[in-house]
Amino acid sequence: MKLPKLALENYQFVLILVALSAITGVLSYLSMPRSEDPVLKVPNFSVAVVYPGANPQDIEELAVDPIEDAVNEIEDIKLIKTVIQDGLAVMRVEAEFGVDVNDKEDEIKAAVNSIRNDLPKEIYSIDVKKFSPFDVLIAQWVVTSKTAPYRQMQDIAEDLEDEVKKVKGIRKVKVQAYPKQQVRVALDFPKMAQMNIPLTQVIGILQGNNLNIPGGEIESKDKSFSIKTSGSFKNLETIKNTVINAAQDRVVYLKDIAEVYFDYEDDRHIGRYNGQKAVFLAITQKEGQNILDIQKGLDKTLAEFSASLPKNIQVKQAFVQAPAVESRINDFFVNLLQGILLVGAIIFIFLGGRSSLIVMTVIPTAIIIAITTLDFAGFGLQQISIAGLVIALGLLVDNGIVVIENISRFLKEGYPLREAAYKATSEVGWAIVSSTVTTILAFFPMTQLPGATGEFLKTLPLIVIFSLLASLLLALTFTPLLAGKFLPTPKANAKPKLIERALNWLIAKMYLPVLNFSVKRPLVILLIAISTFVGSMALFPLVGVSFFPNADKPLLLVDINLPKGTSLARTDSAARFVEREVAKVPLVKDYTTNVGKGNPQIYYNRVPKNFDKTHAQLMLNLKEWNPKKFYAMIDDLRARFAEYPGAKITVQELKNGPPFDAPIEIKVLGKNLDTLKRLSKGVEKIIASSEGVINLDNPLAIDKTELQVDINRDKAGMMNLPLSDIDVAVRTSLSGFTVAEVNLSSGKKYDMVLRLPYDEKLSIDDFDKIYVANRLGGQVPLSQLAKLRFDGSPARIGHYNLTREATVMAGVKEGYNVANITQGIIKKLDQFKLPKGYKFVVEGEFKTQQDSFGNLGQILVVALLGIFAVLVLQFRSFKQPFVVFSAIPLAFSGSIVALFLTGYSFSFFAFVGFTSLVGIVINNSIILVDYTNQLLAAGSTLKDAIFKACSTRFTPIVLTTLTTILGLLPLTLTNSGLWSPLGWTIIGGMISSTFLTLLIVPILLKWFTKAPKKEVAA
Repeated sequence: MKLPKLALENYQFVLILVALSAITGVLSYLSMPRSEDPVLKVPNFSVAVVYPGANPQDIEELAVDPIEDAVNEIEDIKLIKTVIQDGLAVMRVEAEFGVDVNDKEDEIKAAVNSIRNDLPKEIYSIDVKKFSPFDVLIAQWVVTSKTAPYRQMQDIAEDLEDEVKKVKGIRKVKVQAYPKQQVRVALDFPKMAQMNIPLTQVIGILQGNNLNIPGGEIESKDKSFSIKTSGSFKNLETIKNTVINAAQDRVVYLKDIAEVYFDYEDDRHIGRYNGQKAVFLAITQKEGQNILDIQKGLDKTLAEFSASLPKNIQVKQAFVQAPAVESRINDFFVNLLQGILLVGAIIFIFLGGRSSLIVMTVIPTAIIIAITTLDFAGFGLQQISIAGLVIALGLLVDNGIVVIENISRFLKEGYPLREAAYKATSEVGWAIVSSTVTTILAFFPMTQLPGATGEFLKTLPLIVIFSLLASLLLALTFTPLLAGKFLPTPKANAKPKLIERALNWLIAKMYLPVLNFSVKRPLVILLIAISTFVGSMALFPLVGVSFFPNADKPLLLVDINLPKGTSLARTDSAARFVEREVAKVPLVKDYTTNVGKGNPQIYYNRVPKNFDKTHAQLMLNLKEWNPKKFYAMIDDLRARFAEYPGAKITVQELKNGPPFDAPIEIKVLGKNLDTLKRLSKGVEKIIASSEGVINLDNPLAIDKTELQVDINRDKAGMMNLPLSDIDVAVRTSLSGFTVAEVNLSSGKKYDMVLRLPYDEKLSIDDFDKIYVANRLGGQVPLSQLAKLRFDGSPARIGHYNLTREATVMAGVKEGYNVANITQGIIKKLDQFKLPKGYKFVVEGEFKTQQDSFGNLGQILVVALLGIFAVLVLQFRSFKQPFVVFSAIPLAFSGSIVALFLTGYSFSFFAFVGFTSLVGIVINNSIILVDYTNQLLAAGSTLKDAIFKACSTRFTPIVLTTLTTILGLLPLTLTNSGLWSPLGWTIIGGMISSTFLTLLIVPILLKWFTKAPKKEVAA
């Protein structure tokens, strides 16, 4: 290999390149975007259909079915899920990964718009939106007060919104949780009936008078004048004095048949902070910005704004993401620094001061180059990418150790310093290229892992690959350069150092005798190895399989759900009960309450519920992260909440990984709602009988009661009354009908809403006040056309890929395995007799886990094939690659034992650790086989070559194993549910494979390597 010699001959150029890379890396590190978790860019979209006053079955028939059919015709659509409730349908559309998200969003919008004219005109809105990771809040502020009116709090929140928008990097600020003011037009229906003024006439005139139509321009001589027309409403007086009718020389103004005034809309979303009335500001950031820099700007803005607040109003930070990001990143860099120091210490002990200094110079240089490359690839710093650096630490040092150790050996053999540097590097050059390529091939397929799981994981293999490539280039150029300048020349007849004497004694007195026994009694050693592997496989069921662990965050969400049809006031009462209980918990620092809506999104895989009177959610911030106290608190809260009647109150920890609706989720697909309801109750019983299940939910099990207006169609027809006019009259009278948005001269915009006048809540008796005008000008009481009756109907209708479904969901207690429970449920479902045309579909964590593990298994196979191909190319043999591969089952044994002893399950990240391990452990075998081949080519006998290769490579193999383990140890010992299983998998596998490789590989080499001809002849 000529590269080391070229580097030494052109050392000035190499030094400049290294310095330039280091400076660029530091600049990248300072400017890179930071977040706690990876930015998930998944091709998911939502289609929200708002159809006021319509029940789920009407929305399904009139809106959802045609929209689903239109969207389903688009290419690359993988899944369509829809949830339909009163007045609202939310469709979630998942496309295949790899599509252009913006183009696909345009296609979905075009499909919806193509059928818009065929849908009911009463549909208020159809909103198509792509999922954006930047919808997740970086901060949630609250304007809170005991005594201030909402109007004052809203004004302050809007002023603060204007200030926050000025902070660099802010994407959007949204003010929430306050009742919006509206222009209320309270119509006197009996009086309108006396004057024969139909409702449709009032609506049409108000809408027409609010139009602002430009009058154009007119020219007069040399000047041009804009023509200003009447324009829209400017104040309440102009609205009151709107002419509605004129008959018998009398003009009827709006004020003659209605009261016009400012009022608040009906409560939809109530917010509180620590039990006090609150208005929220939801703050998000732009893509590619540094959240820590943004937070500094936000803190400054908040401090300046708070100085001018009235005494009765405060602004608090209910949620701030930046401290968690800073803490998480700092913790990982501390782990990285600890790993570097441990690696440096072990290199110092084995190789001495100058050698360790060279390697310790190369490590941060390689890391900085890797960070630069990651930045150029468009990724930021977060826990996955930094953990990738920690994993890479023990690997990137291997190349440098092998080179330095070999240069030291050449120096001891009497070579001059410069010659030893390039000859020793050239000797192991192709071996470390091969080992680096094989390690990269173990990681590269992980970058192609599809789905949200692949997006979540992607930066880990990328940063490892970038680090390995950087370390390879540095090992072949920068390391021999530094070694050729700074390594001391050994003195003649110098006494070996203590560590060298210890290693020589270990090799001569311990390792070589055992190796000699192994070569003579190979079947005994192989039997021990096979027994170890079989024993570890027997432990696997005890270790168990899991997916992603809970997120170790001092934050908790409490969901409150009441039966459909429950009033907002009743939901608020349940939320206040939860507030009282939460306030008693010492671990809780503060809590934020949302009634009628979920809390704004504060975690990447927890999407909040939209407006729903039967739903409330509390966000709890804790004083500290203490796992023991955390899970004890959760158990205590669940016990307390279980006592509350008529509401389902669930406490759910945040989880890492891709989003899913619930850990356990079973769907029943079919056509008939009654049959689906019956079958879902059977599924519910099966799930409830499973040990470890909590938070069981079956939305279709309970019908809601609704008030049905039965219109006598014959009578309506005889009286020339269109049904649509009757529907508008009912909606206007009771729920209110928004006729226009008025932009008053004050600069404020308000909805103008028509409805019945009332001081208290509406009752059934108010139906008697409703009149409907027929086409002949007569007014007909609604009571003559329709009767009222109470009727049960589904509270929710779900669709799964255009088919009706019933979903039963549940959580799992801490300490129970989701996969084991779900598999038990599936076994029972297999015995469940289903009617023709119905089937079960398993979703939730189990489905995501199966897909991800299956994809990772395929990737592992691809990685192994790629590695095998490289080894065949290197060794020009089919047998020797199998010798190298013998390290893999030996590594698996150690991984399973390590997980068993530490109490962790074989999680998704443990699987990632094992996939990484495949590329790591075979490097020891490659070094051993490659040097044996070199000795054979130089004329050694097979036995001598094997023994010399094993004794010569013993030190670098043990050293690289120790550096890999020590580099990972700080991260592994954090007791993180995400990273500890990965660390123990690699550490356990490295220990077992190293010990057994030093014995098994020589045996297999003896069996499968062809001896030189002269040895055969002898």
